[in-house]
Amino acid sequence: MKGYKNCVLRVDLSTGRINKEPLNQTYIKQYLGGEGYGIALLWDEMLHDAEVFSSENILSFNTGPLTGTPTPSASRTSVVFMSPLTNTIGAANMGSHFGAELKFAGYDSVIFTDVAKDPVYLFIDDDKVELRPADHLWGLDTRETTEKLKEALGADFKISCIGQAGELLSKLACIFSDDCFAGRGGAGAVMGHKRLKAIAVRGSGAVEVADKDTFLEFNKTAIQELRSEVYTWGPVHGYGTPAWLGGVNEYGLMPTRNFQSNVFEGMDPLMPHNLWNDTEKFTVRRRACYACQLGCHKYVTMGEVEVGELEYETIAAFGPRCGVNDYPSIAMANYYATLYGIDTISAGATVSAAMELFEEGVIGEKETDGLELKFGNGEAMAELVRRMGLREGISGDLFADGSWHAVKRIGQEAEKFAMTVKGMEISATDPRGSSSMSIAFGTSERGACHMRPYAATIDGFGYIFPDLDIHEPKNPFDDNESKVWLKAVKEYFVVTNLIGICDFNVINTEMHPTTMAGLYSAVTGIETDKLELLRKAERVIALERALNYERGFRRVDDKLPKRFMQEPAKAGPPAGRVVDMETALDRFYEACGFDPEKAIPTRETFEKLGMGDVFRQLKL
Repeated sequence: MKGYKNCVLRVDLSTGRINKEPLNQTYIKQYLGGEGYGIALLWDEMLHDAEVFSSENILSFNTGPLTGTPTPSASRTSVVFMSPLTNTIGAANMGSHFGAELKFAGYDSVIFTDVAKDPVYLFIDDDKVELRPADHLWGLDTRETTEKLKEALGADFKISCIGQAGELLSKLACIFSDDCFAGRGGAGAVMGHKRLKAIAVRGSGAVEVADKDTFLEFNKTAIQELRSEVYTWGPVHGYGTPAWLGGVNEYGLMPTRNFQSNVFEGMDPLMPHNLWNDTEKFTVRRRACYACQLGCHKYVTMGEVEVGELEYETIAAFGPRCGVNDYPSIAMANYYATLYGIDTISAGATVSAAMELFEEGVIGEKETDGLELKFGNGEAMAELVRRMGLREGISGDLFADGSWHAVKRIGQEAEKFAMTVKGMEISATDPRGSSSMSIAFGTSERGACHMRPYAATIDGFGYIFPDLDIHEPKNPFDDNESKVWLKAVKEYFVVTNLIGICDFNVINTEMHPTTMAGLYSAVTGIETDKLELLRKAERVIALERALNYERGFRRVDDKLPKRFMQEPAKAGPPAGRVVDMETALDRFYEACGFDPEKAIPTRETFEKLGMGDVFRQLKL
């Protein structure tokens, strides 16, 4: 079997013991790899009700069979854990060159168990694998850590690390890898709790392909599909993800002042050409992850400040969501989040919630340490992000764990200001303008996630996708419409996390499922069609649902904040609309074969998926 390296590293942080194990073939048969491999580990090896910050939590870095091949954007690593932010499964996905390098060193996954007594980092240089002391790195930010390790080991090592936020167990802490991030759900806090500062990897091998000629044919098709999508290969290729800002605002999907509105009237200064053209303040350079055709990353410097990647989600979070429309403030907020290692989506959402809490008088200058947290105050926004990254002062500590955990501490009916699902902040798409996104956010197994799936492409922007049997546009305002198509799109997105390719192959319906199946078959030598790929994704979703059920999650947790059901959209095409969440959930559960109250697959669905053993283990 090609594509896979058939070797997994298991690291016991308490003893320092490192074992090399063969890849679990049952997991591969059932779940392909990547995120699926990590979820299967959690199900089989972790107490299902274990505390997140305990020695029981397992942290794994998992590549897919296509990671490290020349497939477009085959760079991805799925980091899997139980999430301190949500208490659900945690699955964060990152690009850069780290995953490919791990494969080149000879490993499909790295599994960390237990907790180290003192700070350590994992050194991997092909067959040489060691846990090394990291006391000298503890307390450094993400860039300092990366620089120190590259200076000591060599510039060709690929680094994944945490900053101070992870060390301080911020539930927003992420994992940094060359300005890419395993961003959502608090993976960095799990690393910090385990006292694992970093992983440094260098490999000299390659990923073997079973059928090179067939692979090259399908790879050519994949590149053609990517380049033929006009929006992807036009504005997104040119400006990166900020190219979405204008369109999302025009369609009435832009979160504005903590979702009080859905169209930002101050968008013009934030249009990406203004950033590119302001050469007196900014320098913008294109960067790409391993094997990426698109190059969506745009690395920004502002004078002497290494701002990092300014993505659509980051700009929307620190911009319209906080009522801010000046790039210098947004750039500084991103700079602090990057240095200290916190998720920019949740950070911006948390600041916007804090701003509404402040304007409504629920909190005052005592809780903000004197910051005037009003919408539009970009300087205060950036300063709060800095404090959050370091847990500095009352305000930094209060908001370091995200908006949901902050409002639970504040009380006084503050919960209505947290725009979260299962504790995770909703990203930059207003679900009142897309029925599919209300379900995507509500039912995502890791909390409010915009990539499980980003279905607004279909019902919000009017795309069709015959390879998934979507032959006509869907109504973005019809919660009672059949959601069979949405089930298929979700599985299509999850497949990318299993095989190790970027979601930008699918976000605008670029790479067809048939092409994915052809690539997987050619790489591994395992003949697979698109329906079998989707079926494996369905199994992963079912297993994630089972784990969440064991941790107490039910239908009531698959819902949006009340604002979206009670306060109509104010502008744009969705003006006047609220979400009928109960109807939308009914339609989606029907499509998926879920129990309507337990929010897990029925016995019949589990059996159909060949997962009857999972159903029988559930404490029903």
